[in-house]
Amino acid sequence: MKIIKILFIALLLSNCMKGKKVDKIFHNANIITLSDNNKFGEAIAIKNGKIKEIGPERQILNKYRADETIDVGGKEILPTFTDCAAHLDSSLNNNYLSKFELNYLQQGITKIHVHNINYSQLLKLDKFKNKMELEWYINVEPSKENIEFIRKNKQQLNSNFHIQGFTITNQNLFQINEIVVISKNKHLQIGIDLNLAQQNISSILKLLQDYNQDHRWFVFNLSKINKSTFEQIQKQNLFFCHKEGETKLNSMYCFGSNIDNFSIYKQLKTFVTKNNLEYIKSLKSISNWASYLSFSENINGSLSKGKDANFTILETPISTNPTLENIYSNSTYIKGKKIYSME
Repeated sequence: MKIIKILFIALLLSNCMKGKKVDKIFHNANIITLSDNNKFGEAIAIKNGKIKEIGPERQILNKYRADETIDVGGKEILPTFTDCAAHLDSSLNNNYLSKFELNYLQQGITKIHVHNINYSQLLKLDKFKNKMELEWYINVEPSKENIEFIRKNKQQLNSNFHIQGFTITNQNLFQINEIVVISKNKHLQIGIDLNLAQQNISSILKLLQDYNQDHRWFVFNLSKINKSTFEQIQKQNLFFCHKEGETKLNSMYCFGSNIDNFSIYKQLKTFVTKNNLEYIKSLKSISNWASYLSFSENINGSLSKGKDANFTILETPISTNPTLENIYSNSTYIKGKKIYSME
């Protein structure tokens, strides 16, 4: 009888020693966290949609037990990506938008920024918002209709659809005072299209200089920027959004996909080759730094303890693929839930 009791206690202790309870463990992986310290790992533990811990495989498997343990077969895991200059076709029907989202999910992209949206496009996207898997960040043109829409609606219309702010071009400079006041009150961004607004940049920057820098004003379309304008922008610490072929880099920047093929990886290749960048730095520009631009750097953008478990498992590795072609997501997870699989 005493032996049975000892065996029973040993069994209980054995179960306790199996580790802390989590929801999922992904292991046998090459995890590129893109965190500030560029940490790498082999396994990741997830609980309640958050990252519990990332570390060596044996350490994670010994420390935690899970309802679901997934062997990813040595594939690379990275934070999900952001296209900071997504392009929309004039047709915004449900069929187009569904295909549009699928194209991004296949690349491991789960967040997009779209600029200079008119009122008609805004209404179409608003109707589509409950069907979205992607997280949309919208910068609207400052028309009377858009301004009124923003006055009446919350900045975040649902969990996946955000009114991020306004886009300023040369044509709507006369509205800048009203736009700045609204942006300050609602904590919105202002994006400046430099191809159109460069000749008025001094006036625009003067209006912005007294406002909180954490609004994170940004500039884009830099292909025709002159030295004087570039120096003014640098002094005011505006955020840079780059496009293909533009080589003036700030310490933190982001970019979007090529308008012709919507491939974030071909765009990444452009930046790596033209600017002689390490691929880790370029990857941060579409993950970590892009989340900073959308005020979500404490929630996602890199893989670290306490952040949302938003990651993509790549079908082919990006770290050993110098051509950066034919890279697809095997599966993509948001808060630990699978939202896309190539199967």
